[in-house]
Amino acid sequence: MALAKWVVSVDWNNDGDFHGADEDVTGDVLGLTLEHFRDLASGRVEAARLELELKNGDHKYSPPNALSPLAGQLKPGRRVWLRAAYPYDALAGAAGGRLSAHEPDFDPSFSWTESAPGFQISASGIGARTSGSDAGRRVATMDFGERDVSFGCTFTRGADTASHGGLCFRYADAGSYVYARVTGAAVEVRKVESGSDSLAGSAAHAWPAGESRLLQVVLHGDSVRVFVDDAQVLETTASFNAEATRYGLYSDGPADHAWSDFGGWVSLFHGPVDLVRPRPGAEYCYLRALDEMERLTTVTLYTHATASLPQTSDEILDDILDYADVSPARRRLEEGAVLVPELWSPAIWNVGAMDEIHRLQDEEDGLVYVDGHGFWRLEARGHRAAGPHTVTLAALGDTGAGGRAYFSDLAWDDGAANIENIVFMRTRNGTNEGLRTGWTLNETLYFAAHETREFLAESKTWETMVGQMRPRRGTDYAANTLRDGSGTDISSEISVTHPARAEFNGRGTLIRVTFGATPGYLTVLQLRTRNAIRYDDPVIVKAEDAGSRRTYGERTRTIEARWTRVTDAALATVRSRLARRKDPKTVLRAIVPNGSRSNMLLMLQRSFSDRIAVSYPDMGIDEHFFVEGRRITVGEGWTSVTAELLLQAAQSQ
Repeated sequence: MALAKWVVSVDWNNDGDFHGADEDVTGDVLGLTLEHFRDLASGRVEAARLELELKNGDHKYSPPNALSPLAGQLKPGRRVWLRAAYPYDALAGAAGGRLSAHEPDFDPSFSWTESAPGFQISASGIGARTSGSDAGRRVATMDFGERDVSFGCTFTRGADTASHGGLCFRYADAGSYVYARVTGAAVEVRKVESGSDSLAGSAAHAWPAGESRLLQVVLHGDSVRVFVDDAQVLETTASFNAEATRYGLYSDGPADHAWSDFGGWVSLFHGPVDLVRPRPGAEYCYLRALDEMERLTTVTLYTHATASLPQTSDEILDDILDYADVSPARRRLEEGAVLVPELWSPAIWNVGAMDEIHRLQDEEDGLVYVDGHGFWRLEARGHRAAGPHTVTLAALGDTGAGGRAYFSDLAWDDGAANIENIVFMRTRNGTNEGLRTGWTLNETLYFAAHETREFLAESKTWETMVGQMRPRRGTDYAANTLRDGSGTDISSEISVTHPARAEFNGRGTLIRVTFGATPGYLTVLQLRTRNAIRYDDPVIVKAEDAGSRRTYGERTRTIEARWTRVTDAALATVRSRLARRKDPKTVLRAIVPNGSRSNMLLMLQRSFSDRIAVSYPDMGIDEHFFVEGRRITVGEGWTSVTAELLLQAAQSQ
């Protein structure tokens, strides 16, 4: 049995970190389930769902309990962070013990190797320190047996400003490795090649002496991402030693820095609480959290993409996420296809944010999801056809022979239900009819003195209106003391503004009208725009595979494009989708228990789009698959861990 170190944190006080009292809830967790799957029929990823059962005999997690230390804080929207480490070493033990002689906590089959004696257990017996006074770098690593992993430790920066500490990775030998270090003013990624040291990437980051933080490195192909706690501080590229599998501790030389809680730390979930529901009779509290995709199902868009033309799918997604108030610091979007070529961008008006993101994914023919760090991800059309997804990162079989991971149960499907052999895309171009009146208030309204009203002006004549003009008295608005427009003209006393152009723009805008000291009637109110776009008749493009149609029958998919207007771009999308879906792809659901180190590494380290090999000779299975989701279930005091992996054959993207 392989055991991992688990940490569940909730930002109950909503201060943006997980360091507050009672925010580490790990000790109260009776069990958890995390699931995150792609629907293979639509190709869309569902919101990740984390379910926790928390001990609650004392009603600590009961929102009505005013005596709870968390009273007033047990609310939806609080951020939850789930992470796990395997292998794991608390780096605690007999003071002064050599790290190379130290046995990791989870599990002893891993061992430390030092390039030269340089690390020992600290005098307190908790954490590792550098040892000796001889000049020279200190490196200690353990072999995970895996490339492209996530790992880290709790790093406490000391007062030493000459020798800096951090993490070592992709270590081959004493003259060939990559490392990340903390200088106090910056975080750096550096490479040692044939003994020569060079900088690969750097980012300013204040880390005062005495502060302890989780320092984490996430490797994926050439990408190197460095996190401090749950925030990414640096991303760079380093293709050096891509196949090396040793990871560990680094220091420039003897210093007073400290390392603890080292392991293959993986961020599995980062998202808001959705539900807190105590179960008094059973003495536990059920807590559910969903990633940010779920929140965006409640956001309605009234805007258009504001990126400069031509607009790519990632730029459009950026604009949608901006509107939905998604943090720019939690996005990792690949450059997508050019969808909007020139002249105008269509309105996304009165539509759900997630509906629009799914439409955009279809037009890109890529993949959008939120990862375990809470980052919005766009995998562009050719993502899986390029490295590192051309490399097999793990092997799974019916036995653990050769050290590979094994499954305890397997469900097989031929994947025929997911076939599409005729793909249409309906596109519409448009004509800019220039300066127009896009909306008019068709009733006369009475206003009391100093009364304010707001109107959402939406055009029903033009599909897109961009460049709303500032309201002009006498042209766009007028007010009189009598309903029929006679009496005293009080237009000069009223104020008409467009107060929320960022929130409402693309097919209209918000108009705010405030009367002055004289009550009366609003007799004219309209909205003019410099660019009034009317859609042309639709154009439909089609891609078809006759062989698939003959074999499996007609399987049609129609994409209603909002963004794509040029037929060449539409054809590229439908051909890409047809190539992926015209033939059946085997689908497996594999149950993987925590029965071996390979199993635990597979269930924690592998996620969407990673490529693994599956072999089951008795059933005739011997091919490569992409990971399309997983369900992780933990119970029995963290000792029972099971993963259900959703896998789809990787014949093509």
